[in-house]
Amino acid sequence: MHALARWWHRRVRSSVRHAWGLAPLEGAWVLVGLTRQSATLVKVHTLTTCLVSRASDTADEMADNMADLGVLSQHLREHGRSRGGSHQRLNMALPNAFVREGFLDFPIDLPEENWLYEVQLEVAQACQLELDEVNFDFEPANTTDGLVQRVHWVGCAQAQMTAFKNCTRAAGWRLAAVELERQAAQRGVRALQGGSVSLLTQAPQDWQFRLDTLGGAAPTDDRTPASEESEETIQAALVQIMHTPGGARLVAAGLALKAWQ
Repeated sequence: MHALARWWHRRVRSSVRHAWGLAPLEGAWVLVGLTRQSATLVKVHTLTTCLVSRASDTADEMADNMADLGVLSQHLREHGRSRGGSHQRLNMALPNAFVREGFLDFPIDLPEENWLYEVQLEVAQACQLELDEVNFDFEPANTTDGLVQRVHWVGCAQAQMTAFKNCTRAAGWRLAAVELERQAAQRGVRALQGGSVSLLTQAPQDWQFRLDTLGGAAPTDDRTPASEESEETIQAALVQIMHTPGGARLVAAGLALKAWQ
């Protein structure tokens, strides 16, 4: 059954021709569309910014002004019509002001099904909401000392998640996945053709991404320089780009790449 599931996943993934990512920027949202060029390469076909509030608004003020989502919905509707009609899948990152995250340590012998309530309680306390008012996800962290299992959790208010689902649905899109900006940016820079050099010197509309770094295609001998870069080089480039509008564009591209992962 596992082999069949993997085969089906690869078949679905290989059939994807276009993918979309939506990332927050101060007072705006960045929409990036990627299109497949070959078995191992995708490129940017759409890069657009939707202004939804004043540039002087803080992230918290944007988070409180859900009416801005009407502007975003109209923007998405227009671009959905121009690129294949309705019901397209969209991956997005929530503004940092919406998100809470942290870690919990559990005894190594505690069954995973027992993590759920403790994580939900932790998220509810962090968001200052009732248990049934939060949306959350969690996964085991890579580090363990043999006695405890560390779990990384992320969460937000259920009302905020519902508002974004309604926004995308009204525009004719389907919200397929929600992810942290940091995770999407990491995926983007590691798949970028030319690595950190392209990230810092190339215009985002010219970016190309290698799917073989995502497991989306069989590896080839033509390796992207990003796979040979040191972790220090990658992280330094990310720190530099994330403080610019290019950071939101990288996040949006990384979100779109999730469709092939």
